[in-house]
Amino acid sequence: MSKPNPLDTYYIREATKEDLPEILEIFNERIRNSTSLFIYDPVPLEDREAWFNDAKKNGYPVIVAVEKSTNKAIAYASYGAFRAKIAYILTTEISLYIHLDHHRRGLGRVMLNEMIRIAKEMGLRSVIASITSENSASVSLFTNFDFKLVGTFHDVGQKFGRHLDVDFYERIFDTPPTAHGVPHFNSFPWGHYVYGGSK
Repeated sequence: MSKPNPLDTYYIREATKEDLPEILEIFNERIRNSTSLFIYDPVPLEDREAWFNDAKKNGYPVIVAVEKSTNKAIAYASYGAFRAKIAYILTTEISLYIHLDHHRRGLGRVMLNEMIRIAKEMGLRSVIASITSENSASVSLFTNFDFKLVGTFHDVGQKFGRHLDVDFYERIFDTPPTAHGVPHFNSFPWGHYVYGGSK
């Protein structure tokens, strides 16, 4: 029997400010119920507004998965600076969070595949994923997309009464150095970007 196609239930598009309350709900659910975020307490909407504005200012993508039946964002993914120094400009760090109620539906594969496509179109050289070592589902997802383990920091986090290791994974693309060092991320052709069928 073939697996259900997540795109029968969800579609993916660029995030807007109107999605921020739902992105906040996803973020705070992951804070409360997982070790994927090293934060103890839920954050206010202003925190996600500042994060979103910074991503847009620097030309980094933020995408959401929307449930077709409710038109509600139930997952999001984004890129951000790996390090602040300018020479790191072609390396980015990925974040991908799915609300607990929508786990195990194949959505992570669809979103990560789309983020990889975006990375290539942006001209990035490498994508870094930092994953708590105990998060076997995320480890499996990223390794299935050719991310390679490059190092582990031991006991660098503490949450829910446990010390936590963090693994770093990377995927390298065939991207040459840019002539001027800084790509123009804001030129990414979003247009009326929708992935996964009609709204």
